[in-house]
Amino acid sequence: RLPLLAPAYFLEKVEADELLQACGECRPLLLEARACFILGREAGALRARPRRFMDLAEVIVVIGGCDRRGLLKLPFADAYHPESQRWTPLPSLPGYTRSEFAACALRNDVYVSGGHINSHDVWMFSSHLHTWIKVASLHKGRWRHKMAVVQGQLFAVGGFDGLRRLRSVERYDPFSNTWAAATPLPEAVSSAAVASCAGQLFVIGGAGQDGVNTDKVQCFDPKEDQWSLRSPAPFSQRCLEAVSLDDTIYVLGGLMSKIFTYDPGTDVWGEAAVLPSPVESCGVTVCDGKVHILGGRDDRGESTDKVFTFDPSSGQVEAQPSLQRCTSSHGCVTIVQNLGR
Repeated sequence: RLPLLAPAYFLEKVEADELLQACGECRPLLLEARACFILGREAGALRARPRRFMDLAEVIVVIGGCDRRGLLKLPFADAYHPESQRWTPLPSLPGYTRSEFAACALRNDVYVSGGHINSHDVWMFSSHLHTWIKVASLHKGRWRHKMAVVQGQLFAVGGFDGLRRLRSVERYDPFSNTWAAATPLPEAVSSAAVASCAGQLFVIGGAGQDGVNTDKVQCFDPKEDQWSLRSPAPFSQRCLEAVSLDDTIYVLGGLMSKIFTYDPGTDVWGEAAVLPSPVESCGVTVCDGKVHILGGRDDRGESTDKVFTFDPSSGQVEAQPSLQRCTSSHGCVTIVQNLGR
């Protein structure tokens, strides 16, 4: 349970201890804790999950989005604790009433980038300082893009710039607060599903340059610094979402009635469950070992306040208490928060 220590205490008191350094059995635990401090949730270590009796717990952060009819951009940011079913308001993102931005969690901070129309802005919500901080801007303004974390770095992938879909990929280094151009996508897409899994980045479906939906799966290997195509998805859709859990990618949205699975190790697609109702542009995140599906647009084009969870261990989809308001095209990530704060 070393990842639950304060990083400074771990560095000064634990890792520096001569007895622990000399113990071969302790070394893997020290390395695991260090990886968790650097990579955050990406490390995926079970020992990094908060204990139930701690003040710390995983919470879902919901940011902005569109109202029921898609006319108003919502300024709210809130944290939801699924176990207590309690909502806690967070500071609103300064001046951020855009839609179709990208959101991602990196080392327990929340990053929001781009948005309609053609924004370069990137903001970080510091969970430690409990405030929004503007960080280095994207080189290329974009919306309908996605972000994902691979090996401790943030990738902004594809999207739309008002004229064309983008092949452009940018990589953010949080230590130097700089963006740099990364190897571009083989094929430009917007509104695709993007997730990192097993140390690689996967871009699934989306709308291609001609505006036609694609079934292509584009995979980036940071070690080789190159993209490749994997087995195509069993659907051609846009407005998709994807999350990674236990080396499996779960894909939904696009007004599809099912949750699809993709195994990067075997390059095989499957079906996990049937949703009660089709949805697109929803919020999807992993919290407490379950896939949470929040809001989105229904088949009438209206935002919904419905919430569902999918438990991979049981294969069951269950309805949960509704959102505070109908929301779609919102940011949705999981961080660890002190509930007593």
